[in-house]
Amino acid sequence: MIMNRMKFENVDHETSARPFSIHHTYVGIDNTNALYLHCHPEAEFFYLEKGTLSFCVEDDKFELDSGDAIFIPPYLTHNAEKSADKSCSYDALVFSLEWLSGYAGREGNLYVNTIRENRTGSVMVYRHNRSHDKGMLKRISRFKNYAGQPIQHYELRLIGELLISIQKIYNTLSEKNEYIDKNDASRGGIHKSIDHLLVHFNERITLAELAEVSGYSVSHFCHRFKTVTGYTPFVFLNRIRVIKATEQLIISDDKITKIAADCGFENISYFNRVFRSQIKMSPGEYRKKGRQNNIKNSVQP
Repeated sequence: MIMNRMKFENVDHETSARPFSIHHTYVGIDNTNALYLHCHPEAEFFYLEKGTLSFCVEDDKFELDSGDAIFIPPYLTHNAEKSADKSCSYDALVFSLEWLSGYAGREGNLYVNTIRENRTGSVMVYRHNRSHDKGMLKRISRFKNYAGQPIQHYELRLIGELLISIQKIYNTLSEKNEYIDKNDASRGGIHKSIDHLLVHFNERITLAELAEVSGYSVSHFCHRFKTVTGYTPFVFLNRIRVIKATEQLIISDDKITKIAADCGFENISYFNRVFRSQIKMSPGEYRKKGRQNNIKNSVQP
């Protein structure tokens, strides 16, 4: 039996000002699906306590052994499979980068933007048998110890350890990609348009509207948006809408047609096609599988 504390696409916040959650999951020998395919707007540290997993992030696969960990940036689909004859257990810390960036100067700062903009390049795998990963793994493995404690007993320590971890990720990205573009002022306008999409995702949105929010011409906006995010504006918008739909498919009993409309899709056939292209299953299949896992959820500490 799988005992899963994963909270699908919306993090179970301690308070509105502390958007993070800590989960422990045990997967028995009779299951091969260790983590269903999903994505969320938060970042995640995943630590494999025991067992072996094939962990997929978007189109990339990573083989994890006991003591390994992986960092998953926001808005990337991920899932994990294991063999049927072995059990496994893992821990996950899901947290808002925007919340954390408030302790590093301001929202949307250099560190957060670097992770956002490198997308799959920001996925980091930490191996138990690599000496230079030991410091990071020690921090990640400690996150589970905070579960069940009063938040005031660990909040500052957790924030400090997360800030150190994000700094390490940023340093790795900078060295790997030679990426530090502090003087590119146009990124600020693009992030304004992203924030606009996150708020108004279920409305009709035009390129002219997004360009106006960003402060650029339509042609310059489209070029810069693709450069910064890796997506065209409407592909990025569809990803947001699908993520919102995955949440509603699990937590509500609304019909799929209503969920599609509430998330901004005017055509159910188009919604089904976009959903399948991103999540690799139909909305109905996703709802069934997600609820099967949800029924087996253990209580949040």
